[in-house]
Amino acid sequence: MRQLTERQKKVLEFITSYFEKHGYSPSIRDIAKAFRITPRGAMMHLVALEKKGYISRSKKARSIKLLNVGEAVRLPVVGMIAAGNAIEAIERVVEMIEVPKQMLKTGFEHYVLKVKGDSMVNEHIVENDYVVIRKQDTAENGDIVSVLVDNSETTLKKIYFEDDKIVLKPANPALKPIKLEPSRVKITGKVVGVIRIYE
Repeated sequence: MRQLTERQKKVLEFITSYFEKHGYSPSIRDIAKAFRITPRGAMMHLVALEKKGYISRSKKARSIKLLNVGEAVRLPVVGMIAAGNAIEAIERVVEMIEVPKQMLKTGFEHYVLKVKGDSMVNEHIVENDYVVIRKQDTAENGDIVSVLVDNSETTLKKIYFEDDKIVLKPANPALKPIKLEPSRVKITGKVVGVIRIYE
């Protein structure tokens, strides 16, 4: 495949991330709006990507198909999450990391958090690991989730629902579960994968 210009790379990245988030390809208008260019300008980029072998298209709307795309998707790392005591919530992109496609479910938004602390060691999640989060506000008993406590602090725990309480349980026998009123807990996502990078 032929080399892409920087602008073409950004358009291809946009198409890839849009597809991962929505489960279908963006329209020409979506691309034009994202890059603040005319629909004709967006079409020119698509023609170039097609000629260079990165995408294929038909005359139907939203018919862009990605070709020869690797088995990894770049996702944003949006901060740290405590696997221990809750730390202040941070949501800003600090880096991008490649994630295997198998971890991602079509139609959902995903992001990555870097782990701080050792409360999830028995689930093989340790400090400096990256956890891949599927953005959702619901969970089943026993799911490993990222939660926002009191709208200010975020933590990584196994979640259990009891009568009138939510139990956030660490996977470390040295630490105790936390019982909270449901109104104090907001589920922000479910862990769907762990990535560890050895220096």
